[in-house]
Amino acid sequence: TGSSSPLGLLFDHGCDAVNSVFGSANWIAALGLSPRSDQWQILTLVVVPMAAFYITTWEEYYTHRLVLPIINGPTEGLLMGATLFACTAALGVDYWHGYEWYNNVFGPYVFAYLPESVTSAIVPADGFRNCDMVPIITILGLGQEACIKGFAMIRKYGLGCLKDMFPMITLCVAPLLIGYADTTILQRHPRVCLHVIAALFVEAVTQLMLDHMTSRPYRAIRPLFVPLLVFTALIWFGLLEGQMTDELLISYQAVLVVHLLMKFSVVIHEICDLLQIWCFDIVTKYPKKKKVL
Repeated sequence: TGSSSPLGLLFDHGCDAVNSVFGSANWIAALGLSPRSDQWQILTLVVVPMAAFYITTWEEYYTHRLVLPIINGPTEGLLMGATLFACTAALGVDYWHGYEWYNNVFGPYVFAYLPESVTSAIVPADGFRNCDMVPIITILGLGQEACIKGFAMIRKYGLGCLKDMFPMITLCVAPLLIGYADTTILQRHPRVCLHVIAALFVEAVTQLMLDHMTSRPYRAIRPLFVPLLVFTALIWFGLLEGQMTDELLISYQAVLVVHLLMKFSVVIHEICDLLQIWCFDIVTKYPKKKKVL
């Protein structure tokens, strides 16, 4: 429509980035997933929407065009979420822990055509539950989108553009490694884990938007990701465990929240001061600056 602007993108998509983890949390609750036994499903439903969001923002940073796939989060994703919630309301959470989808559809028509060595390695003895198929479908959707956009970007901008994917790749791999090495960390601190993942995602993707808006180079090596890399390495090699792990994780969460609040306050203040406007107020006039002689 020609009515959008980079500033509108920063505020609107910035709010969408913050809201991403809340949408995922609602999906997790509707599916009845437990931090005790459904760790990979929870991490998938949290990280995959963030990765799709980041890939689209990354593409826009280079092309200056926001191109959504035919099936995308803002439209079909919201409809899928509403359908999921309606199913839970009508059929109950127990429906998602049944095996109807696998036994009637995916088992005989999808997994039956895979090599036996593959199915024996990835399919549980009883098959996949309905709530397991939801994150699997999201993984397949993200894989398709990543391949299509990734190859197109490499052809046009070269392999160098992939360096800007480092924060999101780190955010996808690190939680899996931590969860594999410390199998109870999500159970002990489910909210803290979600807060840390969400804060890191918001910091990285909003900075990508801001750099796009100001035509500045994006620093893929984010300082706030360094503690995550160190934390992951310490847990993976068994150098960190017990109470110390919990204390560092909670401290990391506090640092991330304080940093984001300060960053958002400074950015909003600078933009409002530059444009001589108030944030969320179009009525009150902004005071004119006195000219310095």
